[in-house]
Amino acid sequence: MNFKSITLAITLLLLGGQTTFGQMAAKKGVTQDELYKYLNELFQKNTTESKAEALKEADFLAKSKKEEDQLLAGRIYTGLEKNDRAEAIKKGINKKFPKGITVRNEAFGKLFEKNDLSAQQTELLYTDLVKKFPEASYGEKNSGIYGYAMGAIAQQYAKEKNLDKVRSYLALLKSRENYTNAVFAIARELNEQKQHAFTQTMLEPVYLNLTQLKATSTDRKSNSGLQYFGGISLQYGDALLGNNEVDKALEILAKVQQELPSETATIAYAKALEVKGKSLDAFQLLESEVIKNGKEPEIMAELLPLYNKLNNGLADTTTYLKDLNGRIDQMLVSKLKSEMVKKEAPQFSLVDRGGKEVSLASLKGKVVVLDFWATWCGPCKMSFPGMQAAVNKYEHDPEVAFLFINTWQKEENYKELVNNFINDNKYSFHVLFDEMKDRDQATVSAYGVKGIPTKVIIDKDGFIRFQSSGSGADVEKIVHEISTKIELARKG
Repeated sequence: MNFKSITLAITLLLLGGQTTFGQMAAKKGVTQDELYKYLNELFQKNTTESKAEALKEADFLAKSKKEEDQLLAGRIYTGLEKNDRAEAIKKGINKKFPKGITVRNEAFGKLFEKNDLSAQQTELLYTDLVKKFPEASYGEKNSGIYGYAMGAIAQQYAKEKNLDKVRSYLALLKSRENYTNAVFAIARELNEQKQHAFTQTMLEPVYLNLTQLKATSTDRKSNSGLQYFGGISLQYGDALLGNNEVDKALEILAKVQQELPSETATIAYAKALEVKGKSLDAFQLLESEVIKNGKEPEIMAELLPLYNKLNNGLADTTTYLKDLNGRIDQMLVSKLKSEMVKKEAPQFSLVDRGGKEVSLASLKGKVVVLDFWATWCGPCKMSFPGMQAAVNKYEHDPEVAFLFINTWQKEENYKELVNNFINDNKYSFHVLFDEMKDRDQATVSAYGVKGIPTKVIIDKDGFIRFQSSGSGADVEKIVHEISTKIELARKG
């Protein structure tokens, strides 16, 4: 198990710069970062000895009188699959620390699960929670939840078009870390309501501040508000357009589209160009995006009406789409050719769901598609409808084989989980089980996989031609890309 997930999960829960660190406590001046690094190393080794050391740390921390230490112990127990101990820690924390971080966070979480409440009702319940769990009792590092709550209430008031309440909450939030995030969420809501004057006034100082930070900051991570620069810019541009400040909006939207390109930024800039009377420029921008990245539905919803508008509704859309598909194919082939590699694929022999041993060597002469995945991996499962469509397309092609290598499962009953998942979803995947206990012996390690899903295309001679991680959910796009890679690998 990679302990980074635990590190991220507990960051907001730890108080101060130093605490009691189990077996590491013997080292004077040990910091949180040093402990996390040590624990990460133990979990990455994934050996009997390293697990035993991690267990010692958890056992020591579990005896601590500090909530934050016990929370960390619970995380370690979970990572070690000591679920009974992790559950005991969780139950014990609620009893030992009735005003602690855990109980408080659960109470706030329940508040925002109640989606049927009005803003005023939520506000009253929040006020009661603040009385029960005073912010001053938890320290600065654990006060973020209060700002989040106020931002959520302000957004609810925005939905109810109560701008006076929005103003009052923005004033309360201004000194808090989540102010930029709150402004972004509120602006999005109010722009949809065409409250452009209010939104522009709210966004302008935030946009200018972020612009200055962006120009002077050498470390983007140290200025967390900068992660919202693109979103704030787009909302600000939208507000300016709504207030007929078209030239200013174009300047801002052109900048964000160039510096932080995205589908949303391209659409926003294209809409601004159209408002300015530059429909042809807008069309060319959108068409270029489609040729480069495929026919995303949101882009196509803007492109085709513009095509008809420019041709006075007299053009043949079917012919245009056929030509467009041809240009998309040319661009994709060119792009993928530049990404092709040629390195010998590591050999493996793994057992499938039926208990049959399947080796890569036995598939020589075929193009082989490997898909490394796990049942807990959301992006893996998101891509599976597209992968099923690709499997269906090559179902009767004797020169192509798909292997779905299940890996990085921590559960003892992972085979049962996999079988249930495949059967419940009616996937016709040929699933192989990777080595789960010793990562050094795993096929996923032999292929240098750092994250899943990872898809590998191996040619008929046993050479890796493509290897990529991540995936989307667009079925047509997945099939198109996998098919193009298979055909390029088939040609050698």
